[in-house]
Amino acid sequence: MIAKERCGKVVGAVLALALAGTFGPRVSEAQVSQLLKGRSGSNTQAQAPAQAQAPTRPQEQPKLVMTAVPVNPNDPIAIINKEPITRAQLADECVARKGEEILETLIARRLIEQALRKQKLEVTAAEINAEIDNVANRVAGIGREAWLRTLDKERGISPVQYARDIIYPALALRKLAGPRVQVTDADMKNAFEAQYGEKLRCRMIMVDKLQTAQEIWEDLRKNPGGFEKMAMERSMDSGSRSLGGLLAEPISRHAYPQTVSDAAFSQLVDGDPRDKDPAHKPKNGDFTGPIQVAEATWILLRREGVIEGQDVDPKNPAVRKQTYEMIYEVKLKEAMGAYMVDLMQTSEIDNKLTGKVKLANQPAEAGSEIQLMGHKPGPRATDTATARPVPSAGATAVSPSTPAALSPDVAKEAQSLSKPLKAPAPK
Repeated sequence: MIAKERCGKVVGAVLALALAGTFGPRVSEAQVSQLLKGRSGSNTQAQAPAQAQAPTRPQEQPKLVMTAVPVNPNDPIAIINKEPITRAQLADECVARKGEEILETLIARRLIEQALRKQKLEVTAAEINAEIDNVANRVAGIGREAWLRTLDKERGISPVQYARDIIYPALALRKLAGPRVQVTDADMKNAFEAQYGEKLRCRMIMVDKLQTAQEIWEDLRKNPGGFEKMAMERSMDSGSRSLGGLLAEPISRHAYPQTVSDAAFSQLVDGDPRDKDPAHKPKNGDFTGPIQVAEATWILLRREGVIEGQDVDPKNPAVRKQTYEMIYEVKLKEAMGAYMVDLMQTSEIDNKLTGKVKLANQPAEAGSEIQLMGHKPGPRATDTATARPVPSAGATAVSPSTPAALSPDVAKEAQSLSKPLKAPAPK
């Protein structure tokens, strides 16, 4: 049978691994060991005598080392009072407890490997090395050894897991999805307006039924000053309810979902372009009609104020370059997720552990919930810094939350990405 729910779960694994995966056949265990000790180009044999002669400083922490693990099924993995527990026994127990979850991770890895081979691409140990150094410095401002120790201790991600299950596929998917990314003039214009244009400060009431939203709208027409009290009593958004619906960040033009930001600016800032009477222009205290956000999510917004846009020249080369790179990185993330969906749809997966089958060209189900203002819905490419190499059960469902301006979110997304690939120069 075709199990769509399992298919959706594997899609979640794949997309949660948008920055996760495994080493390809070109990267050996020796290379893994080498990259964890330092740069791939280092000469460890030449350094050994010098390290042996150098006095050990008390404040220095020990280096990360590879642990030899028994590989044969009958090899003892532990010995208790001279009675062994074999690797096979441990493997059977692991399969029983976590087999489905880990297998989904392996499926995701294999899809990435096959795609790389098909495109005749590879991710080298040197690139992985450079990315680990880059993330350690960018995220924490520390060296690779300290960063890997921190991940191991605080996040439970071993150095080998980090290199194999997070860093490698992040680089792989960037290479695979990169050719799909195009930055258009419209993208540049919208991003500039979102980043430097005027922002709208609002209060919000969120409900789950259109009828409820219409009832609240009718009540507000009779009593416009009751918006805050109504938000505290009836809004289902926990983040803004206690503040009388006040949103933590202003809304930018073109913020996601754009149907919401477009409606907000149209009703609360721009007004009817055909109406030339200045007295009819939107003002503080005005509120929108019901705006649909998702199948069971409706909101009403009240204007609290408009933050003037920044006086920035869109033709400034530095501004244009920064805007282009920001768009490129965000669109690349989206392309990476779309690439993984395409791999799932075109692949046949026969899961012998669960007895489930996904046929080739069978669409994978995805989550339906979305996050307001800024991020696309569904699974997001996780940050290469601290992402866990564990698949989620289906697409990441993001509950409706406080709308945020697009520009800060986009900036954070762009900053969270490493840049091993050079974006094409803007035309």
